[in-house]
Amino acid sequence: MSEMIESFETAKGNVFGDLLTTRVQDKELKIGLLTVGFFEYWRMFPDSLRDNVTADMTCIFDNLQKHLNHNHVIWPGIIDTLDSADEAGKVLALEQVDLIVYVAGTYCPDYMAIQALEHIRHVPVILFNTQHDNTINLKTNYENILRNSGLIANLQLAATFRKMGWYTDLKVVVGSINDGSAYEEMTRYIRAYKAYMSLKTTNIGVIGHVFRGMYDFEYDKTMIKGTLGPNVISIQVDHLLEQFSKVTDEEIKDIAESTKSRFSIVGLQDEDIYKSSKFYFALKNTIERFRLDALTLLGQHYVEEKTGTTSYLANTLMHEEGKYVVNTEGDIHGLIMMILLNKLSGKTPAYAEWGEYDEQLNAILMVHHGYANTEYATDMNTVKVNRSPEQWGLKGQGFGFEYTLKAGVVTVAHIIIDADGYKMLIVKGKALHIPENIPCEEITAVIQFETPVKQFLKALIKEGFAHHCIIGYGDYTEELATIADFMKIRKVIY
Repeated sequence: MSEMIESFETAKGNVFGDLLTTRVQDKELKIGLLTVGFFEYWRMFPDSLRDNVTADMTCIFDNLQKHLNHNHVIWPGIIDTLDSADEAGKVLALEQVDLIVYVAGTYCPDYMAIQALEHIRHVPVILFNTQHDNTINLKTNYENILRNSGLIANLQLAATFRKMGWYTDLKVVVGSINDGSAYEEMTRYIRAYKAYMSLKTTNIGVIGHVFRGMYDFEYDKTMIKGTLGPNVISIQVDHLLEQFSKVTDEEIKDIAESTKSRFSIVGLQDEDIYKSSKFYFALKNTIERFRLDALTLLGQHYVEEKTGTTSYLANTLMHEEGKYVVNTEGDIHGLIMMILLNKLSGKTPAYAEWGEYDEQLNAILMVHHGYANTEYATDMNTVKVNRSPEQWGLKGQGFGFEYTLKAGVVTVAHIIIDADGYKMLIVKGKALHIPENIPCEEITAVIQFETPVKQFLKALIKEGFAHHCIIGYGDYTEELATIADFMKIRKVIY
C-alpha cells in the first residue's frame, strides 16, 4: 500500500501534499538581443554598410555577455526583413527569454520590431539607443549617418508603443556601443528584474504573529502574493519547539565552542550559549524541513519562555551564512525588503529601528535587534556578546550582540501598505565612522542623510512608514525604484 500524503501541518515524513518537495532555485535569466537594420540600405551602400552595422551589433552582443556575467544572451542575428523579424521573434519565444534588449543599427520602420515582439509581448524591453561613437563626426558622409540613425527608428517605435499601449514602463538607455555606463545601467535594471522575478517563487514562513499593537506591520497574505510576489506560509510554533527538543549535544558542540572563541562573552554562562546554539539548529531545521527561503519569528514572550533564550545567535549565523533570510516581530514586509537587498547585493542587510537624531551630524541613530552580519562591525575585536537588554520571560541572560556598524554608503528601505496600497521607502545614506561601541548592549549605527534631518523626519513621519528600517551596504536606490515599478507600487525616495 502506498504511503498516504498528508499536509505539512501533520505529516511525519518529508513529502507533503501542500508544499513542493524541491525548493525552487533562482535561475539565471535569458536575455534576448533584438537588433534591426533595413534591407533597403544594403543595396544602396553594398560595399560596407551592412558589414559595419553587423560589427556594431556584434560589439553590443559581446559587451552584454561581458557585463551580464552568468546570464545568457541569445542573439538571433540582425533583423532586416519582415521574414527575419518573424523568425527572430519565434526563436526568442522558443528560448523562453525573460527580457529583451532592443537595438536599432540603422533606421528601420517600426513594423519590423513589432513583428518580432508580438511573439514575446509578456517580457520587459530595454530600448538601447546607441551609435558607434559618442561624438559627432563633422566630416561624416551619408553612409555613416545611416549607420548612426537608430535614434530615428527608436523615436518612431517608442511613439508607436505609446499609441498601441505597449510597454508603458519602457526602459530607455542611451550610450555609444562601448559606453560602459550604459551597460552598467542595463545590468542594474536586469539585476532588479531578476530579484523581482525570484520573489514569485520565494517561500516565507511566519512563526507566531505580528507583535501586539504593531499595526504598521499587519499584512494580508493574498495582497503580498498578488502584489509583491512571495508565498506566505504560517508555521505553528510547535514545529519550532519540536525541532528544539530534537537537537543533540553533539550538534551543538561546534557552534557553542565557535561562538565562545569568536566573540568576547560578557556576563553569560555556558548554559546561555548552549541554549542559543540549540536554537540555531532548531530554526535552521525548521526552515529546511518546510523548504522555506526566509522566516519571520515573533519570539517575544512565548518562544523565549519555552526555550529560555532568544533567536539572536541563530539569526546572526543565518545572516552570516547568507542562505536564509530571517527577522523578528512578525515584520514580514521588512523581511521582503531584506530578501530583495540580499538578492541585489549577495549580503543579508541589517534590521533596525529608527532612533534619536543629531542635528549637527545630520544623522539618525539606528538601534538594531540584537543580530546582524558581524562583517558589518566597525572592528570585529570590539564585538561583544552580552545579555538581552529586553528580558522576555527568559531563564538566564538570553543572548545579544553589542557593536557599531562600520562606515560606508548604505541604502535604507522598507515596504508598507496603507489605505492607498503598497509603497516602498528608498533612501540613500552614509553610515558614519563611530570609533567606539555605544554601550547599550545592542547593535547600533549612525546614518547620515542628504536631506536636513529634521525635515527628513517630518516627511518620514507624515508619509507614515514602519518603525523598522532595513539597512543594506551599497547604493541600490535605482534597483529598488525599478522593482517598485515592476510591482506597480508607489515609491517614496528621499
